[in-house]
This record gives sequence, C-alpha cells and structure tokens, in this order.
Amino acid sequence: MPSAQKSEPRGRSQVVTPRQSKRVARSRSRRAGGVNIVGALKTARLFARPAAALAAVVLLIVAYNTVTGSPLFQLRRVEISDAETSLRAEIEQAARRAVGSAKLLDVDLQAVRQKIEAISRVREARVARVLPDSLSVEVVERRPAVLVRRKSQAIVWLDEDGVELGEISSIKPEGETTIPPIARGFSEGSRSPATLAEDRERIALYKQIENEFKAGPEPVWNLVDEIDLTTLRYVNMRLASPPVTVVVGGKDFRNRFDTAIKVLEAIRRGDSELLGRFRMQDPERLINNADNIDFIDTSRSDRIVLNFSGKERAVRQEQKKGSAGR
Repeated sequence: MPSAQKSEPRGRSQVVTPRQSKRVARSRSRRAGGVNIVGALKTARLFARPAAALAAVVLLIVAYNTVTGSPLFQLRRVEISDAETSLRAEIEQAARRAVGSAKLLDVDLQAVRQKIEAISRVREARVARVLPDSLSVEVVERRPAVLVRRKSQAIVWLDEDGVELGEISSIKPEGETTIPPIARGFSEGSRSPATLAEDRERIALYKQIENEFKAGPEPVWNLVDEIDLTTLRYVNMRLASPPVTVVVGGKDFRNRFDTAIKVLEAIRRGDSELLGRFRMQDPERLINNADNIDFIDTSRSDRIVLNFSGKERAVRQEQKKGSAGR
C-alpha cells in the first residue's frame, strides 16, 4: 500500500502595515489643527453678529440719552395760535407745568394737550414739537354766549354749551362795547345731562330773543336789563329803566315786549287816548301811579295785567287788549 503522504503545514498569513514616516504624521497633525481653527472662526462669527447688534443698540441708547439730555432740547418757547391775548398766558403756563423739567423729545404731548384742554375757555387743543426747543399749540377757544347771574349774585360768562368760562371782569368778548342783558334761572353745581340740556335750551332761547330784539329799524335790546329763563314757557324781563318786570311768556317775544313798552310809555306821557285804544280802564289812575308800576304781563291773549308797588301794590288792572296794541 502506498504510504500516506504527510500534509504540509499551512503557512500563516500576516498583514504588515508600513510605518508612517514622521513627516507624514506631522503633516496630518497640521491638517487636523487647521480644521479646528476654521471651526473656531465659524463659531466666533456666529456670536459676533448678535454681539455687534447688541453693541449698536447700546451705542444708540447712549447716543439718544446724550442727545435728548442736551440743553439744546430744553423747552424755551411755547408758540400759541388762535387764542385771545388774555388767554395766551394761561395756556403757556399750563403747557410749561405739564412739561416740567423734561427735555422736549421726552415730553408726553397727550398729557400737555389734556392739561391745556382742562382750561375752561379752551374747547380743543393740538400740540406739536418744534425742534429743538419749542412747542406749537393751536386751540379752539370757547366763546362767551350769555352772561348769567348766580344765586350768589356773581355774574359769569357761559358759552353756547353751557360751560362756565369765568366772571364778567375776566373776559371781554370781541365786538361787545356794552354789558348785554344778564340771564337768570340757570342750574348750578354738578349738572346731570338733563339739566345741562335744559341750560342749552335756555341759551338758545336767549339768543333767539337777542336776535329778535336787535332786529328792525328800532332795536329794543338795550332796554332790557335782565331776562329770567327759569321757566322757558314763562319768560320775563326787567327793564333797565324804569325797573319794571315785563312778562312775555313762551313765544312772540318781540310783539309782546313792544306792547308792554307802548302801554308804559302811554302811562308815562299821560296819553289817555292811547290807553283807551288798549282798552285800559281808569287811565287817570294809571297815569297818577306811573312811578309805582313794577309789573306788566302782556303774555295773555285776553288782557294786560299790571301790578303796582308801595301803597298801590294791591291795585291790579286787568284789561282786555285792543286790536291796536297787538
């Protein structure tokens, strides 16, 4: 038998990695170091942008505070338009109080406007900055419409909305050379919307009477001293001279007033014939007591009523009106 062949032992396989040279290692180390620097630069760049923005904001704040805090922006002038001379000083004082020590760029214009509009004679105000050191103030002024006697006997001006503007001595309306008739009967103190509306009706009625009494070739507005508007349907007036109360009711004011003046003039002149045309009985007695008449009512359609003062107070003449007197 053939002898078995011995198997040859297998050779071991070995992988040999060649050594890197020191030069290659140093080169790779440098490349690795270069990558880290680039990353660091990128990271720094990411943080640099917000930091720059923050620095810019800080610089702006510092610059703003420096500029606004400069004496250049201290309020020096208040320019006021559309206001009477007597009101300008009060407006400027209110504006300066509202500004205080603040620099112009820090001033709250809304607060300044509200302070100015708190003045009774100012209906509306507009306020603007005029850099570097001025305020511009434009106002819509309340105009006096009627003189009112209060219960305290103080005489004050009201505007067309019923707002009290001040006492008679503090305001001089444009175009007024004499004191107009004084009104009575207005509400006082804290007023509800209803009472304020009634006061506005009184003002409108006062203006209606004024227009009627100033009209025509012979105006009679200057004959009136006071107008009582307590009851709108029972208006009465006091003459400037003689101090007689004339009741004209709630309509046809001028005609009724003219009738009263004609009767009083006829009594003063002793004109019995004219008194007869008004169907006044006992004209001689009326003429003899001309100085004692303190009341005449021409608001009734059927008669004229007279009252007398002093010893003749109890005497009342109620006469039918004649057509000539209407």
